Amino acid sequence: MNNVPTAVPLDQKHFAERWNARPDSTEKAYGLQQYPTDELHWPGLLHGRILRSAWPHAHILHIDLSQARSLPGVRAVVCAEDIPGTNSYGIIFRDQPVFCTDRVRFLGDAIAAVAADSPEIAAHALTLIKVVYEPLPNIGDSQQALASAAPRLHPDGNLLDSSRLGHGDIDAGFAQCSYIVDRRYSTPRQMHVFMETEGGVAIPEQDGSLTFRVGCQSGHRDRDQLADILGLPQHKVRVIGLSTGGGFGGKDELTMQPAAGLLALKTGRPVRIHYDRQESTRAGIKRHPIQMFARTGCDAEGRLIAHQLHAVLDTGAYASLGPAVLTNFSDHAAAPLYRIPHVEVQGQLVYTNNSVAGAFRGFGGNQATFAVESQLDKLALAAGLSPAELRRRNLRTPDDDGVEGQSQQMPCHPNTLLNAAIASPLWQINPADAEHGRWLSGVGMALGAQGNGLGNGLPDSGGASLRLTKQGHIQLAFGFIEYGQGVVAAVQALACEALGCSAEDLDIRLGDSDGPDSGPTSASRSTVIATEALRRLRDDWQQQLIQLGKSLLGDHRALCTGAGGLWYDEPKGKRAISYQALASGVKDLSLPALKIHFDFPTGPDAQPKGRYLQLLIATVARVRVDRFTGSVKVSHLHHIAAGGKVIHPPSYRGQIEGAAVMGMGMALLEDVPMHNGEYQLDNLDAYLIPTLADAPAQQVDVIETIVAGDQYPVRGIGELGIEAISPALMAAIQDATGIRPCDLPARPAALLAAMTAAEENLP
Repeated sequence: MNNVPTAVPLDQKHFAERWNARPDSTEKAYGLQQYPTDELHWPGLLHGRILRSAWPHAHILHIDLSQARSLPGVRAVVCAEDIPGTNSYGIIFRDQPVFCTDRVRFLGDAIAAVAADSPEIAAHALTLIKVVYEPLPNIGDSQQALASAAPRLHPDGNLLDSSRLGHGDIDAGFAQCSYIVDRRYSTPRQMHVFMETEGGVAIPEQDGSLTFRVGCQSGHRDRDQLADILGLPQHKVRVIGLSTGGGFGGKDELTMQPAAGLLALKTGRPVRIHYDRQESTRAGIKRHPIQMFARTGCDAEGRLIAHQLHAVLDTGAYASLGPAVLTNFSDHAAAPLYRIPHVEVQGQLVYTNNSVAGAFRGFGGNQATFAVESQLDKLALAAGLSPAELRRRNLRTPDDDGVEGQSQQMPCHPNTLLNAAIASPLWQINPADAEHGRWLSGVGMALGAQGNGLGNGLPDSGGASLRLTKQGHIQLAFGFIEYGQGVVAAVQALACEALGCSAEDLDIRLGDSDGPDSGPTSASRSTVIATEALRRLRDDWQQQLIQLGKSLLGDHRALCTGAGGLWYDEPKGKRAISYQALASGVKDLSLPALKIHFDFPTGPDAQPKGRYLQLLIATVARVRVDRFTGSVKVSHLHHIAAGGKVIHPPSYRGQIEGAAVMGMGMALLEDVPMHNGEYQLDNLDAYLIPTLADAPAQQVDVIETIVAGDQYPVRGIGELGIEAISPALMAAIQDATGIRPCDLPARPAALLAAMTAAEENLP
């Protein structure tokens, strides 16, 4: 037991040797950071706007662009007939048109686009485009989409994808159960609400190529799709993903790039498109709203025997990353932290006339975890056990395979996190808070697991390049993108450790499709890619520099890389030659750039399933519930995270705490209600998100040790903090009020009604 890792607080005291400011912090603090929507300095810049559908579902009978084209100041108007290549895009299935021709399927569908001398002229030009529609019946919810009489939104019908995951005999399993609980759960349609909405600029080059400077999450994947749309060879399209004001999955798909590129080709001038908040709401990607029905049973001792869950996910009008979300949802819905002999999970992904749903932080896993952890709390109550004890009796171990029988690498035994959660100081409620006055206090906990990488055998590779520039900088390039998650700080820290240099020696380049392809900036994979690339490049890099140094110095004493250049092994503390001098001396010697490309770690299985690299979290939440209004105030959160080695403590803390607050939004506030394909809100005046006033005090404890010295000690934690927050909050609400919300967000009116009904039923 002496080797069992323990959770320690993540703070400056414990990680002083790795505590340094983020490289981009000064520019951001002073407002100097240039974002895609700051691209206003290009000579001859035109302003683009996109005409969206007036109906959620309709035939297009006629489009008249003549008045818009004749408006003074309008330089181009484009529609589907102006597309030289393929009129479709999509990460998995290219089922979404750039511009619609004969049919629209949701209010965000694009009909045409305008480039003009000013944003005002472009906006006016949109009002002059005449479109004649024939409205069609709408499909407003996922259950309606599955009805036999529902209109077919796509040629193959409304069922985009389905999944079944399980083992054992579910009927025989439930026959053995002493306690069984059934419950329906639902989670909302959520917006990413990045501070910077979708935008950027397309710039025509003299050789006929196009450069895009945009907010995106995969420059290489965007380039491939854009080349097909624009009818250009790939080498004629360059995508530079600039530092972006938030992504969270919402910029994984193409947004304004096709329209801006077509307008730039048409005019021969740079074209900038920047969505306002209403257009972002209307056309942007959302989190999948999910309807779930779960049934879970255990024996008389609280041993889980059977678990069944059926879910229907509303993917909206087009696929985007919906099929991959369904796969990850199903993995989490099978209760991956727990040993259950009989499991059956079924999922259906359906088209509707609602907003397109796709990638969103957590990627379906947090919605599934909400249902699974809620079921365990309900089952513990039925069996007369504490929630912690029921979990302890059923936790998997690091030696167990995953729910699909796949190999996996847990960072530690889940019991370690459970023990830390039980010992959390949040369970000690202040006596003043425990008084049954207006505010009722409660504490709850939940466990969660999340994996790194795309998983399930999907193509998933990474790459990097490393070279010494003419100026003597160590240029390290990756294809992934900094959109606020702190990847620049992580790469800097990793590179300094691996290459033996200082931060001042580094020139870090990210997000350029002309550089190495590192795969998409998603699935918490960038830090793993960076670590593995540096491990593979390090020896050759150091050997190359040392050989060059010895040749230039004419000195065969032992050298090593260090801050500012090469250093002698003996005498210690004496620098032999600077990187600048090495670069100057390379004129007569060969020093090529080092490049690496490799597959993301998927374990030893011949056919990978699920995700191999796993992370764990336990979240304890304390809330106060207003008996007069039903509103919920989150006062404290305590996270115990097992996510491998901490590279940059401020970024680690920021990811866990930020994800938790985003999860609070899904649990308590956020929803984009739609009725027959129509948005019931279209701006932030009605869509509420947690603000600084709602942010609770948070404690983050970490377990850095990896079981059995796993070869992948560094993992990405961008999604981990959102995994268990919803069920922890609902458990705390139940502890305070006796009411367990099962429909998210937990609306004050519904909670108040349930509390009132419960009080009226008291003897």
